[in-house]
Amino acid sequence: VRIECLKTPILYWDDTVVFMNTMRGCIRFYGNERIALYKAHPRKNREGIDDDAILGLLSTTTMVMHDHNSINYHADFNFTNVECNQHLQRDLQKLHDISHHEWALQLKELITLTIHERKCILTQNGMAFEAAYVDSFFQQLDTIMKKADEEYAKDTSHYYEKDERRLINRMQNYKENYFHWVKDFNIPTTNNLSERSLRLMKTHSKVSGQFASSTTAGFFADIRTYLETCARNGINEFQALLRLTQDKPYSVQELLYTP
Repeated sequence: VRIECLKTPILYWDDTVVFMNTMRGCIRFYGNERIALYKAHPRKNREGIDDDAILGLLSTTTMVMHDHNSINYHADFNFTNVECNQHLQRDLQKLHDISHHEWALQLKELITLTIHERKCILTQNGMAFEAAYVDSFFQQLDTIMKKADEEYAKDTSHYYEKDERRLINRMQNYKENYFHWVKDFNIPTTNNLSERSLRLMKTHSKVSGQFASSTTAGFFADIRTYLETCARNGINEFQALLRLTQDKPYSVQELLYTP
């Protein structure tokens, strides 16, 4: 499955904190619509990412979708980063709710409208916005971000000031990463696939509390990799487990490449 992650043109990834023997560790997800790879680590750091041997091996042609994981922008990596717009919209709504600054709501509405119009074009088998539409989108974006600086300058010294400045800086520094999808309809707008994939980890934490160790968390991650990859290719968990107990587990070749 790891090798398949290296081949995919768009790779989704995310991680979540879990407890292992009272210590904070993490379980990380890599995958797409057909493969799911889970990795467990005693710490949430660069060392674990390097041990996974995925991100560092991706080429310049690979798009990696994530929720603004700043570690992805390390100079060692060659792939193109794509940022989740759903997380951005949540951040914008939260900022507007506490600051009442109009720029945040305007940007959220612009993103929502553009995603809706993109979906409409896709339902009609279209594959791109017209060039004038793309230019207009980025012009509106620049106007909103100019207003963001103005509203921020007039209303500092509030408890949300640092969060607002951080969000404005992020939009200015990573504009292309957030809005690749406006220019290329093959690129997703959200990282929902990773969030859904990690939801079971949250449920496990609520029910079981923690893993006994990073080793048992690793066993859990391996089992989920097998079962989830099978499920994404039409094999239910019972059938997948039955084959596994018969010492004939489904292979990646069988799941992905058998006609």
